[in-house]
Amino acid sequence: MTSQLAPSRAESLTRAPSAPLSLPAAGGLPFLVTALVGRIPSSMIQLGLLMFVASSGLGVGLGGAAVAAVGIGTAVGAPLVGRSVDRWGPLPVVAVATAVQVAGLLAVLAVTSRDADTWALLLCAAVVGAANPQVGSIARSRWSHLARRDGRLDLVRRALGYEVAADELGFVVGPVAAGLLVALLGPVPALWVLVGFAVVGQGAFAAYLWTDRATWPRRTAPVAGAHHDGTRLDLRPLVAPMLAALAVGAAFGSTQTGLTAVNAARGTEELTGVVYACAGIGSAIASLVLSRLVRLGSLAVRVALGGVAVLVGAVGLATLPGAWGAAACALVLGVGAGTLLVSGYARAERVAPPRLVASTMALLATALVLGVSAGAAASGALAGSLAHAFWPAALAGVLGICAAAGLRTGGRASVSDTR
Repeated sequence: MTSQLAPSRAESLTRAPSAPLSLPAAGGLPFLVTALVGRIPSSMIQLGLLMFVASSGLGVGLGGAAVAAVGIGTAVGAPLVGRSVDRWGPLPVVAVATAVQVAGLLAVLAVTSRDADTWALLLCAAVVGAANPQVGSIARSRWSHLARRDGRLDLVRRALGYEVAADELGFVVGPVAAGLLVALLGPVPALWVLVGFAVVGQGAFAAYLWTDRATWPRRTAPVAGAHHDGTRLDLRPLVAPMLAALAVGAAFGSTQTGLTAVNAARGTEELTGVVYACAGIGSAIASLVLSRLVRLGSLAVRVALGGVAVLVGAVGLATLPGAWGAAACALVLGVGAGTLLVSGYARAERVAPPRLVASTMALLATALVLGVSAGAAASGALAGSLAHAFWPAALAGVLGICAAAGLRTGGRASVSDTR
């Protein structure tokens, strides 16, 4: 996506700011609704496939491998999807990705019903992950273009906070819905319903993109020999935001795995989802609160505080408290994670070239997914000692603090640094 309809950031800064618009007024209610609904199917897929494979008699181990394949596919596919959106616009990319993802889910159903080789199942799962249409990244790039076009920098701050909260809602609702589907309907009908959700949810977002296609920026042909016109992505200013996203993913992946191990040992498996949801709630609260605070120190200070909160929450969980204590620690960890994530996205949006906003957001999504996989794997390896299972989450807090140092030393100064 390009900035043909979006003025430069310098032009935006020179405009006299008008009264703040609400998010529905700025982006439109159809955009908010379809972008929210469109990201929920992807949040259902990992747990849905895990339970589908396990309930089909293939074992939890193979189900976990399928989830890992989805994560690897997403990590590989997200930058490609983001770059494709920047090149051809969101509508064709979302439509094609949804079609490929649905085909991948149907292929999973086919290979499991025919007792195909394990590699075939894992390949299909990887395709499902790679074809994630990255609705959240597209939505963030949309807000960025609206803000630049209209000269409303406050819109970015509020919108990115909302987007993190919307992601957290998906992370809470999606797995719960997937688990209920498999428990109530059985594995095969549940997978068919998941396919239907993908078609309807992501299809609704694609339908919105079709009706609103005239207002999206269009790509212009690059000038021959021009290599610094905003068509190449400089990764150096994105290292710190990507570290922040990696830390958030590692914290969530480690916490989920650690809570699963603790509650399995205590015979209270039903509490795992409830306690883990507190982390999502804390993250959503932090993102919404930060989005309404015009100034709360620099982004580096916010990220440092977020890293400290993650560290404190993880250390608290490592003491193996009861259910209420674990919920409180998870809430603190979630507040820190939300602070890290919304601040990291804010810095990434600020340094992203107008033509490559979707690519930039997809890179952070990739770091987030890789962090979840790394945190879950590390905690699983350490779960022989329950307290040690939360060490990776504590290290994620330290990584967040390191990201703050990177923001302070590597980011260019700007008035938007305190937005």
